[in-house]
Order: sequence, then structure tokens, then C-alpha cells
Amino acid sequence: MADLSPVVDAAVSKVVAVASEQLNLVWGWKEDLKKFRTTMKMLGGLLQDAAEKHATGQPAHLQAWLQELRAVAEEADDVLEEVAYHNLRRQVAVPNSYWKKVSYFFTPSNHHPLVFRLRMANKVKNLNVLLDNICGSANRMGLQQKYANTSVPVPIVNQQTHSFLPSTADPSLKVVGRDKNVDQIVSLLTDNSSNQEVLSIISIWGMPGLGKTTIAKAVYATDKICQYFGKNKMWVSVSVNFDVQRILGEMLECLTNAPTTIKNTNSLIEKLREELEKMEKEKSYLLILDDVWNEDSGKWDELRNCLLSISRKPGNRVVVTTRSEKVAATMGTLPKHMLHLKQLEDNECWPIIKGRTFGNATVPPELEEIGQKIGNKCGGSPLVAVVIGGTLCNKRDRDEWLSVERKMDALSSLEHQHNRIMHVLQLSFHQLPKLALKQCFAFCSIFPKAFVMERHVLIQLWMAEGYLQPSEGNSMEDLGTKYFIELLSYSLFQEEERDYFGNVKSCKMHDLIHDLAESVSKFGAVIFNGGSGGNVSGSGSDILISDQFQHLNLIHGVPTNLGDVAPKLCTLFSNHGFPCSIGAVKFKRLRVLSLHHASDAKQLPTCFSNSERLRYLDISGTEIEELPKFITKLYNLQTFRFMDCRSLKMPPRGIGDLINLRHIYFNDEKCMPANLGRLTSLQTLPLFFVGTTKGCKIEELGSLRGLKGRLRICNLELVKDKSEAKTAKLHEKAVEDLALCWQKGEGNRVKDEDVLEGLKPHSNIRILRIESYEGRNLASWMSKSSEELMLLNNLVDLKIYNCSMLYRISGINWFSSLQRLSIEWCCKLTSLGDGDEAVLTSMSLKKLFIYWCDELERLLVNGLSSLECPKLKFVPSLEGLVSLKTLYVENCDGLECLPTGFSSCTALEELEIRNCSNLVSIPEELKHLSSLVLVKIGHCRNLRSFPEEILGFLSCLKTLELGPFSKELEEFPNLSSTSTPTTASLEVLRLEGWAKSLTLPLQIQRLTALRYLIITSFNGVEEALLGNLSCLKTLQIRDCTRLRCLLGGLSSLEELEITKCPNLVSCQGELKELHSLKILGCPKMVGFLEKSLGCCTRLKRLEIGRFSEELEEFPSLSSIHASLEQLKLWGWEKLTQLPDIQHLTALKELSIYYFSGMESLPDWFNNLSSLQRLDIWSRPNKLMERCTEGSGPDYWHKISHIPYIRMAG
Repeated sequence: MADLSPVVDAAVSKVVAVASEQLNLVWGWKEDLKKFRTTMKMLGGLLQDAAEKHATGQPAHLQAWLQELRAVAEEADDVLEEVAYHNLRRQVAVPNSYWKKVSYFFTPSNHHPLVFRLRMANKVKNLNVLLDNICGSANRMGLQQKYANTSVPVPIVNQQTHSFLPSTADPSLKVVGRDKNVDQIVSLLTDNSSNQEVLSIISIWGMPGLGKTTIAKAVYATDKICQYFGKNKMWVSVSVNFDVQRILGEMLECLTNAPTTIKNTNSLIEKLREELEKMEKEKSYLLILDDVWNEDSGKWDELRNCLLSISRKPGNRVVVTTRSEKVAATMGTLPKHMLHLKQLEDNECWPIIKGRTFGNATVPPELEEIGQKIGNKCGGSPLVAVVIGGTLCNKRDRDEWLSVERKMDALSSLEHQHNRIMHVLQLSFHQLPKLALKQCFAFCSIFPKAFVMERHVLIQLWMAEGYLQPSEGNSMEDLGTKYFIELLSYSLFQEEERDYFGNVKSCKMHDLIHDLAESVSKFGAVIFNGGSGGNVSGSGSDILISDQFQHLNLIHGVPTNLGDVAPKLCTLFSNHGFPCSIGAVKFKRLRVLSLHHASDAKQLPTCFSNSERLRYLDISGTEIEELPKFITKLYNLQTFRFMDCRSLKMPPRGIGDLINLRHIYFNDEKCMPANLGRLTSLQTLPLFFVGTTKGCKIEELGSLRGLKGRLRICNLELVKDKSEAKTAKLHEKAVEDLALCWQKGEGNRVKDEDVLEGLKPHSNIRILRIESYEGRNLASWMSKSSEELMLLNNLVDLKIYNCSMLYRISGINWFSSLQRLSIEWCCKLTSLGDGDEAVLTSMSLKKLFIYWCDELERLLVNGLSSLECPKLKFVPSLEGLVSLKTLYVENCDGLECLPTGFSSCTALEELEIRNCSNLVSIPEELKHLSSLVLVKIGHCRNLRSFPEEILGFLSCLKTLELGPFSKELEEFPNLSSTSTPTTASLEVLRLEGWAKSLTLPLQIQRLTALRYLIITSFNGVEEALLGNLSCLKTLQIRDCTRLRCLLGGLSSLEELEITKCPNLVSCQGELKELHSLKILGCPKMVGFLEKSLGCCTRLKRLEIGRFSEELEEFPSLSSIHASLEQLKLWGWEKLTQLPDIQHLTALKELSIYYFSGMESLPDWFNNLSSLQRLDIWSRPNKLMERCTEGSGPDYWHKISHIPYIRMAG
């Protein structure tokens, strides 16, 4: 039988805390309440002894006693909650003394103060009688007072969130004992010899806790992988739910770094294809599928087909992490691509523990030996070592370490490794120093495995559950942050993402840690997924859950007995709406209700009208049109989220009555409630829209003194003057991230300057944004006057956007902490700074972005990142910028020369210069920047001077893109010569010439590492000698009008594209490895194609056409290998029929463009049984008219089997 002691302990502790809180709010029965609190405290002291007796096998009478005590604690909680709600209701209902007197005589009898007081006093007296009986039973069982240590020790490690754990995605994090595994996976992923496959699967499998995900993250973050795949990397945490549409959606979100609302699978595939084409077309993609459980080959085949549809480019990779060898085999992993992860050696666990416990500090000698023994008992599990390290990080006493060693010693006799791991994790859980901390951790079992938990959401949920009892000087939020950090330090949470300031923003739990949370939550939480399981009984339409649970997450469906369970529920999550039958259900004890993105939820059911304890409500992403009136009676509500409520017609009315509200979230102007100024407890208000009616003016912000975090104020053009702006009292609020926004074109220069002057922020401000401001000058509080010097001393990020009348920004050089400055679309800005020689020279600036400041002519700066200003004429020397890594200069038409001092930029890795129409030269110093990895210089029409033989100096260069330059140049700049060495690292080369370009600027055959080559508009070149480039995988040649022959360089090619080369006759070399071929606008290549296509046995994608319009028929494609999967044909006006392609039985996608004379599809067309997609573009539209559904059986039956058909003219 399960030990109920922890459950009862939690209930008793909560009641004692609430009773203490209510003592000052009651009169007439205060002594009874004091007695109740004292007795409950005493009984709480007996629970430790009860737990020990249960562990020694004496549970006979204990369970009944614990059940009785739990029932009394829950009843007491009901009483105290009713008292608290009654007091809140009176605060809201009678705001002045006159109405207090009147209401005394007209209050309904059950709420009349005297009646209510008598009723509550009687209830507490009855509870005291019950407690006396329980105390008598405890004495008879011999239970004794044993108080556990409940003090939270001050951690030895730094309490700042960003100092606790290095991110597992941080490439600087050493993966102890797994370096060879990481190198092995990286080698497999970047092995060019295996690039003939469009999609390769690599699986990492092994028992839980061995570091599979850690290895995958380390691989994902290595420099080599980042360079090889570029931005085409995606990570999806799959877990048990192998849903193809969800996986595709998360892939898209990973690429775009933005949420998606696309639900259709075909649309997701199309969008993914577009994004990959948009990003880095020359690179294949990498997909990590983490923690896969799926053994259904049908589901994997469905996903695999989608992945193949997204990209047919060779070299795409999928890395799978899984516990099961069977899963790895199901996903088609070749044996040589399977990595079976085994336990670490015993001596490899101690370095992990040492790193977590001491960091880089020296280990005391008396602990070193004990630590090594503890490491040897971790069973080779990195997870166990990390968690034990977290447990020990606050302990420095030798006896404490010996105690941990002895406890681990006792576990070594357990038979199964999994059991040993779980017992070690339980040991760490029991080391948590406070009951509330254990409750916070156990609560997290309500989330599914692999769920990403946002820090602020989690803390607000803990608050709502009553786990965070504020103490003097510490708010609930402060305590929640402390607990969150502590769970991170104990390694029970794994960091997922950090915010701008380096604080952990979100976290996850390892699957085994989630199992631990489930085991310690007892009857805490259940996830209902519509089927049977350990906490679910019944089948078919009659599915039940235990009525012991307090927290319920409805992933799918609703249990049959929800009405029986509801009265005891404290938490209800649901990602779908509720049936009509729920109306009679009562959720009396509910504290948390989340319908987050329950898209089919149209209303908030009346069954929640009696949920007076509700403290957390989230209806974000629902289709709710109107909020019920009972919302304004939820006086206990602390957090209210209604983001992305597109159907909500009007803002919630009466929100001002929710005087306990601390956090409110919305993102639509029509959803902003009025009278927010009454919410004096409010701490979070990310958005405020200024209005002109009472209750919506900027003065509402004035009384919200507790606001902190982020605040964006919109419609500032509606503020009359400085005096009204000052009513917001921004200087009194600890807001760190502030945005001040006007409507474009609605402002007034004088008034805007006056208003901005009155919006002086708090000195804690770290991020400041000013948008669409119409003033000519910024406020005096942004200047360097001595009074204001300290005001913006903490400012880290400043963005000034679309301020069209702003002509000067002064004082920036006095912002001593500023790291990032962005100035965009300030078209009249002429000056950045206060003087000619002291501008931006004393800052810690790391990134500077200046875009489309048309009048800016002079810039002095000691930190530079990106410039885009048409009239910019002068940029200072870069002397001393030894840390500069990236320099972009774009659309600076006034710039004639680049700054001097390049030679000191020894860390510069990326240089990009584009669209600088008056730039004349590139400095010779560029040749000495041996750290350069990427150089892109082009569309500079007056560029006449370029460093000669540059490739002989840039030994690390991997990507080079040059041209076009000035057409006055007789030749493209010479990049190398036979007398200078050529960089062996260059992998990507793009060259764009012009009409006078008679020869290529270097001997391409010497670039032995070259993988990707594009040559465009070298109109004078007649012959291209490529030699034997064994690494070359992609070759694109465009608009080379005189080119007649390609010599060599084709034997290893996987992708070949030749367009608009009208004189090209042939390519010398075999094309046996070719996967993708595109030839358009090359009329003399017809003979070559008809002879060579038959040799391309690996060809998967073919796009050809736009040959001579004199041809009566399309060239024959009969020699193409039957394995072709994607075909695009570009025709012309004379063509009346398709070439014979009926033998292409593997063809999945077919696109037909401009076969204008064709009126029907051939009879053999429905033989293309594998077709998944058909595109037809034609003028006139007769063919399309005949191929639409309902046009008749003669035509429609030929294409009716194709899932996706698109036609256009």
C-alpha cells in the first residue's frame, strides 16, 4: 500500500500556512483558529514518524489515521478558502465607508457578516473536535514528534540563473566520456562519399540516462556541422506521440524560429520546401528526431515520404535517438549507421560529478576519494552522475558525502540497472531541502514527457497551487524563481532556452526524471489520453479515472466519470473544448484551468462559475467569442492569459474587480480591458494600448507600481502632453524592457517631444525601443547631463525605428553598458553623436545595425556590425577592433572607400559588402585576415580595385562570392596564380561576371576541396576547364552566352544546372553520380542529352526544356532510368504532345509548363501510378479545362488517382 505521509504532509503544511495568513482577517473566533493552527502544526510533526513506521512495515492503522487527517486538512482548506473569498468580495463590493454601512443591512443572509462569522466559527470548532480525536489516535499508536529539516540552505554556487548550468547546446560544453561518439556521428553526417542517398538515417540507441540526447545536442552544435548544413538544421522532440503533422510543424517552426498555424500536411511540405530553398539552397538539411518510440513502420514510411518531398537534394540526414534497437531498425538505419550507446567506464562518472559540484574549483582532498567511490557506483550513467552532482553541490561536509556513498552502496544490490537508476534519482529527490520544493517538482508530472516548461508559466502555476507562501521581503514570484533555480541546480530540470540576459527561460525533464516525478506525486497528477493505462480503467465509451487525483491533463477525450472527480480537482488542463454534458459538473476546488490552444473551445462553460478558488486561467488560442460575467467574480485570480483570441469580440468587462490579479497577458488591442489601474497587485502587463476614454488613458499605468519585466505602450499619439505622460509614472516601475510606440503618421513633432520627455523610465531599464516617433530630438533624459547619467547606465539594447523626423541622436556614447544599437528607417538622421571625434568611442558596443538612414553621411564608431545607409560617406578606422567577427556593409551608395585598419581585425570571420554603388576599391589589408571564413562582395558597379591573388592568403576561407563589379574593368580580378598557393579549404565559390569577362579569374581545378560552384554571366568565356574536382557535388552555370564546352569536373557531380548558355554543345566527363539535372535555354545540347541521359542511373530529379522553338517535338526521354522521381518539362507553343515517359513508374512529381498546343493527356498517363503531385501551367487553358474534376470520364480518370493537382495559366 502506498505511503500517504507526503500527501498528508503537503495538505497539513498548506492549511497551517493559510490559517496563519487569515488570523488577522477574522474576529470573534480568532482563538479557535489559533488552536486549530497549533494542533495542525503538532500533527505535522508526527508525520515524519508515521512515514518511518510505514517504511518498517507497520501500516495497519496508519493508513486509516492518515486518511482521516487528510480529510480534516481538506475540509479545513475549504473553510479557510471560503473566509479568504468572503473578505475579497467585501473589498470589491463596498469600496467606501458609506456603502459599507448600507450593505450591512441588505446583504443576503448567507453572506451577511454576522451570519457568515457564526457559520465559520462553528465549522472551526467542529474541526478542533475532530483534531482532538486524531491526536488521541496518534498517542495510542505511539507516534512521536520528529520534525524534518525544512530550511533551505544557501547554495554555495551563484544564485543567478545563468550561472548554474551550461546549456547542453553550448559547443563549449565538454561531453565527458562521449567525445569519440560525437566525432563518430559528425564524421558520418559530413561524409561526402555517402551523399548519393537523398536521405540517410543515423540512429543512436541505448538504455535511458546514457546521454543520447546530450550527444545529439553536442553534434548539432559543432562548428563542422554548422558549416556543413548552415541554417538548414531542425530539431524535433518526438517522444511517444509520433504524429507526422506535428513533426512537420515543429520542423517548420525550427527553420523560421516562429510559430506556425498551418495544419495541412501538403501545405507544411510546401512551406518547408520554400524555406529550405530560401535559406541555403546549396546545402542539404539535418533533422534530429529526439527520443523516438515509434515501432510502426507505416508511420515512419509516411514521414519518410514527406521528407523526400521536401527535398530531393542528395545528402540530407536524419539523426534518431531512441531506447530501442527495434525502433532504429524500423526507421531503416543501416547497421554501419547504428551507434549502440553503452555505459561509461566507472572512472568517467566522477569528472561529471566534480564538474557539477565544484566547477573549476579545487576539490578538497577529504572529498576527492569519497567522490571517486560515489562515481564508481553510478552504474556508468551520465544522468545519475549529473543528478548526484546536483545533490552534492550544496554539501561540503565529509559526513554528508559519506552518507550519500552509503546510500548508493545499499542500492548496488538491486538486480536491474533501471531500478538502480530510479532509486538513485529518488535519493536525490529526498535530499530536496523543503517540502514545497518537492511539491513543485512533483507537480511537473502533469506535463507530458519531452514537454518544454516555460519558467514564468511554471512559477505562476506553483503560485496558483499554493506551493509558494511569501515571506517577509520575498514575493511568491521571488520564491518561485528561487525554487526553479534550485531544481536546475539539482539537475532535476534540464535547461532548454535562455533569454536575452542569459537567464534560463524554459526547461525540460529527462524521461527518467519525469518517471521520478510521477512516482513521487502519488495521487497527484494524471494525463488522460483517451485510452487505458495505469491510472485509467474501463474501455470503449466508458473510461474512468481514479477520484484520488488532484491534477488532470486532458490530452484527448474526457473521462466518463469527470463529474465524480471534478469536486476534488485542483488543476485541469485541456487542449480541446468540453461537451455540453459538462454543464452540471462542479469544480469547487479548482485552482488552475488551462484551455491553452483548445481551438474548438467556443465558450467557457458555466460549470466553472463556482470555481471561486481559481487562481490561474488560460484561454489563449481558443475560439471563445465572449467571456461570461462570472469571470469578474473570480476574486482569487492571480494570472489571466488570453493571447491570440481572434474570435473574442470585446475586452473582458469588470476586470478591475479582480484585485488579486498579478499577471495579465493579451496581444490584441480589442482585447485590452478597461480600468487596469485598479489592479494594484499587477506585476506583468506586456502590452498597453492608450485610449481616449476613461479607464483607457495612460494614467491607468500610474497606480501599477509593481509592474516589472516587459512593457510595450502603443498609441502614444493619443497622449496630450508631458503632464499627461508623467501620470504613467514609468520612473517608479522596475520595467526592464520598455517599448514606446506611436502610430506612423499620426504624431506631431512638438507634442511627441513633449510626451517623450514625460515618459522617463526607471534606472533599471535594460532594453529600450522607440518606434514611429515624430520628434526631431530625443528626450533630455537620454542626454549626457550629469543628472541623467546614471538613468540609462544599465541600458544594454537600444532600438530606434521608423522615426522619420529625427535628425540627431546624441549622448549614446555615455551609455556605458550598451552592447547593441539598432537604428532603422530614420530617413532624416544626419548625425549620430555629439562631436566629430568622440562619437561611440567609450562604449561596450558589440553590435551596431544602421539601415536606411538616407541622410547619414558621417559615422565614427568603435564597434561595427551592419551598415545600410545610401548617403554614408565616411566610416572611421577599424583599428583596435580585435574582437570584431562580422562586418556587413550594404546599400551605402555614398561610401567611396572602406575604413582603414582592417589588419587589426584579427578575429574577423565574415565580411559582406553589397550594393555600394560608389565604392571604388577593396583595401589590400583584406589579404592579411587569415581568420576569414566567408567573403561576399558584389553589386558594386564602380568597384575597380580588388586585392590580387587573394586566395593565396586566406587559408581558412570556406565561402567566396564575388561580382558583379564595374563594367569598366577589362577583366575580372585575378584571384590566384600558378606561383601562389591556393586555399585548400574553399568549399563554396560563386562568381558573377559581365560582358567583358573573357576568362575565369583563377584556375578552378586547383580548388581541391570545392563542393559547390556557381559561374554566372562570364559572357566572353568559351571553354571552362574544371579538371578532376573529386569533392565537387554541385555545379551551376548561367548566362554564359559564348561557352561551348565544359572540360572535366563532372565525375563526382550530384547536381548539375545549366541555364541560358545558347552555344554550349557538350560536357566532357561522365555523369554517373548525378542525382539532379536542370538544363534550360540550351538549344545545342539536345544531342548531348539524348546520348547522356541513359548513363545517369542515379538520377532522381530532372528539369529540362526551352530548346529551340523550331523543334516540332520534345527531345526523346526514353533512355531515362525508370527510378526518376521528379520531372519538370518546359515546352513551347508548337508542342502538341508529351514525350513518351510511361516507363517512369517511380515518378512522384510531374510539372508540365507551356505545352501550349497540347489539348489532352496521352492514354498511357494513368500508368504513372506513383504520381503524388501534378502541376500543369498552360496557355490557352483548354487542357486544364478538360482535366478538372467533373469534366468527364475520358480525361479525369487519367489523373484522379493523384493526391495533389495544381493547374494555372
